[in-house]
Formats: sequence, structure tokens, C-alpha cells
Amino acid sequence: MSITFKKIDKEDFLEMRKKFLENYKGLDDFDLETAFRFHKSLPYYKNFQKMLEKSIQDNKIAIEAYSKETLLEDLIKNLNSLHRVGQADFLSIIIDSHTRENHYENARTILNDSIKSNKSLLNGFPLITYGTKLARKIVNDVEIPLQIKHGSADARLLAEFSFLGGFSAFDGGGISHNIPFSKSVPLKDSLENWKYVDRLVGLYEENGIKINREIFSPLTATLVPPAISNSIQILESLLAVEQGVKNISIGVAQYGNITQDIASLLALQEQIQFYLDKFSFKDIHISTVFNQWIGGFPEDELKAYSLISYSATVSLFTKSNRIFVKNIDEYTKNSLGNTMINSLVLTKTILDIGNSQNLTNYEEVILEKEQLKKETDQIIEKVFSICDGDLRKAIAEAFEDGIIDIPFAPSKYNIGKMMPARDNEGMIRYLDIGNLPFSTSIQEFHHKKIKERAEKENREIDFQMTIDDIFAMSQGKLINKKSRE
Repeated sequence: MSITFKKIDKEDFLEMRKKFLENYKGLDDFDLETAFRFHKSLPYYKNFQKMLEKSIQDNKIAIEAYSKETLLEDLIKNLNSLHRVGQADFLSIIIDSHTRENHYENARTILNDSIKSNKSLLNGFPLITYGTKLARKIVNDVEIPLQIKHGSADARLLAEFSFLGGFSAFDGGGISHNIPFSKSVPLKDSLENWKYVDRLVGLYEENGIKINREIFSPLTATLVPPAISNSIQILESLLAVEQGVKNISIGVAQYGNITQDIASLLALQEQIQFYLDKFSFKDIHISTVFNQWIGGFPEDELKAYSLISYSATVSLFTKSNRIFVKNIDEYTKNSLGNTMINSLVLTKTILDIGNSQNLTNYEEVILEKEQLKKETDQIIEKVFSICDGDLRKAIAEAFEDGIIDIPFAPSKYNIGKMMPARDNEGMIRYLDIGNLPFSTSIQEFHHKKIKERAEKENREIDFQMTIDDIFAMSQGKLINKKSRE
């Protein structure tokens, strides 16, 4: 195993940045010194990382909402409403898909149509089209810290505009914002694009500006086994801190079983610290986020809010530092005002009731945590074993070989052989291990768990299990149990 971590030299990066931004010189002056001054002029409560650290110090679980309005004034109004009425502590702006895919002219055309019709015609906010001055208006006018969420395999220009505009939190990574979102972007390209983003964050950190980098844990958000998400988050975190990132958020997207949800986050926290120590990365601030249920919601409104309530309860017991609150209308409406507020109030009430309770030390959680740590270690150590100095190259090779495999990902660079399904308790297991580098004992463990469910339901062990599980939660169930006639 040979892994070399090397931060891009500052002068080399500034030259790289200059060449990249020459392609977009008509959009902005891209002046870093002005951006640094703007960040430093903001009150401390506008900085995402500073407020997150204060929240952790106060032993408070913070809640975060999001908006995806297209029109500027609608966005600002909605964000402030989510804070004032819904009592959100942090807010995210969802970027539209044209901007995510670097189709900036398309975003501009549809934004102009949106302005003319006074309707949000994009599925998010076109930050680059609005530009730095209006980005700063959002930061000035919204009362709490803001995060940019997107899903871009090439987020270099988006990151530039985000930080120039005064935003202090940015999510994603070269794996997590490529494989689950794009079909044809090679991993070597997205990992290099995100190397630029992370070095840019490092530059801001070197100038005294804290930027929170959240690693995107949900991936495809469809029966993703925890060890897959945890492995990717650890690898992306190592690549980020290599380039000077100091403040990282890691997390889980709700898996469904409360024991597995708690165990996953505990395992991830322990293992990321282990690997940071292993490679002597110091002074890295790690915080945690729990993403409430990301899959389909039941059509019945009461059942949908019941799922939000369950998500809020589980997130409470994970003791994450921050909860990303979901919305029952996420996939059906562009404007999310009232239902988003309902989700926030519901979540905050559950946190207020249950904050003194603790479920993190009972035996089932410890057993599952150790199981997940073994699986994650075997994936990561296998990646390290094929690494000849360049970790990014090894990650690309690992996906080619199926050492890492994300279920239901659209990317042609993901092998797609591994297949998940739930066990009797609703924990996500492996129906088919694929090429994952698991020991015989781990393979036998998962086969046993799947077999137990098949015998209990008197059914075959086949792909129908997976299909049933994908649609279960939208029907108000965790496991869609079907018996063979």
C-alpha cells in the first residue's frame, strides 16, 4: 500500500484557477480579496461552520430546511419564512439541474421565462446566472447561515460563485456527486474537478474563512447499504482534507431500521477519525448530519407526515449534530413553503420532547456498528491495496472492478452487480454481494439474514425482494412482506 497525499501548491493553484476562469471572464471579476473581505464583514451568525460549532457546544441538535425557488425575491422570502415560522437553524438552497450539469445558457433562458411569467420554471435556483452581487444580497437578506446543495460532477464554477457570494457551506464530492447523478462522466474527471473545489475551500480556510464541506451521504437514496456510503464518505473526506479542507460534515441518509441508523452514524464517526489519525491529518473538525427519509412518501398526507415524524424520532436518537428535514411535497411541487414549515415544526417538537433520551449504547446497536465497521474496513483497505500512490486513480479502478458498487446508480462507471434487500428487522443487507471484497464470514452473515426473511415469508430469495423493499415506504411500511401462494 502506497498513498501519497499532497496539497496543490498555492501559486500553482492560483495559476490553475486563472486559466479555468478565463473561460468565464464575462460573468464576473472573480476577485478573491473582495470575497475574503465580504466574508469577514459578515456577522458570525451568518457563517455556517461557526454557528454549527456553537450549536454543538450548546448540546443542541440543529434543524435544517431547504428551498428550491427559481425567483430571487421568492427564494429570500421563503428562506426567511422557514427560519421565522419553521424555526430552522440552517437553510439550504437547491441548485437547478441545468446549472448542476454546466448548461448555463439553458438556465439563463428558463430564468428569463420565469421572470416574465413570475413562476418558478426551474427545479432549483440558478446561482451562477444571478451572479455574485445578487448572491451576496441573499446572504445579507437571509437571517441565518446558508448551504449550497446541488449534485454536480463538475462544481468548480458553482463553488467559485458560491464562495465569492459569501456562502459558507457546500456539499458533494467527486464520487457522491457523480456516480448517483451522471451517466457518462468518468470518475477520473469528477475527482479532479472536486480536487479543485477542495483546494479552493482550502484557500479560503488559509485566509481565515471557515467553509463547511458536507460529504453527500444519500448517494442514490435507494437501499444503499451503510458500509457503501460510509466507505465513500471516508475516501472523499481524505481527498478533501488533503487539499486543506478543515470542516467536514458526514452523515447517514435514513435507512429505515432505527438500530441500523444509529449504528451507521456511530461506526462512521469512529472510522473517519481512525483514518484521519492513520494519515496524520490534524485539526479537522468533524460534524454529523442525519438526512430524513429521502425516498418516496405515501400519497396520503397523514401517512406522509407519519413518516416525517418517524424520521424525526430516529434522527433524535442518532444524536447527530444536524438534521436535514425533508418535505412530503419534494417530488411533486416546486414551492414547498407550508409543508416544509409543517415538517420543521413537527421535527423540532420531537427534538424538544426527546433530547434527554439516549439509545446509542444498547447491545443491538453495538453489534450492528461492529458489523458495519468490518464491512467498511474491508472495502477501504482493498482500495488502499490497489493504490500505487494516487488514491483518486485507485478509486476509479475500484469502481471498475466492483470493489465499490452503488445500487441503482445511472453511471456507466458503476458496475451495478451488488444487489441489496432488507432482512426480517428491516436492516439493509446484501441479496447479492457482487464483487465487494468481503470475507467469507461477512458473506455468510448476509446470506443467513436474507435466508431468514425468505423462510419467514415463505418466498424465494430473488430480485422481487428488492423491488418490494424499494416501494414499501411509499406504502407506509418498512418491509413489503409478500408470501408465495
